[in-house]
Amino acid sequence: MRKVVTVVLILMVCAASLFVWSGKRAYACSCVNSTAKERLETHSAVFTGKVVDIGGNFISIFNSQQYKTYTLDVDTAWKGVDAKRMKVLISDMGEAVCGTTLEKDQLYLIFASKDERDGKLYSSLCSFNTRLEKAEDAAEILGKGTSVSSDDFRFSSGYRSSWMIAFYAGGTIALLGLAGGWLWRRKKRQV
Repeated sequence: MRKVVTVVLILMVCAASLFVWSGKRAYACSCVNSTAKERLETHSAVFTGKVVDIGGNFISIFNSQQYKTYTLDVDTAWKGVDAKRMKVLISDMGEAVCGTTLEKDQLYLIFASKDERDGKLYSSLCSFNTRLEKAEDAAEILGKGTSVSSDDFRFSSGYRSSWMIAFYAGGTIALLGLAGGWLWRRKKRQV
């Protein structure tokens, strides 16, 4: 009987340890403070804009983090702006993992980095995005930016980069060519 109790206790301890060690990966956010001038140099896109839409969640296949899509109506640009409306993905997993949130209908100074693997702009708590009324010092350091209007762009590129557009266009042309060749051979065989 004593052996049975010992085995049951050992099994219970082992089962309980599975719950202790089977947790999710833990992250910690540690940001290096930098000036607005340094962030201008290190980020791909720097602009001020009003949050006009907060989209759903997006999970990156490259780092398994969860992001929320923010669409901003750009007012002033310093670099990296290719449309009047820009989409920026910001970590949505809390401040402990460098996540932050923006409020709809508020103006922000945004620092975002473009990921060349998917062409999307990403930002985080460590980008130090700031509500515009609190970003006077940063705006002064950055200097006068360029005012942006919808007339400045022929089309909104959104997430698409030029190589992706060329890839899709080339693929479409190739598929149309294959379909045309198949139809031509089929018609030729029937004659």
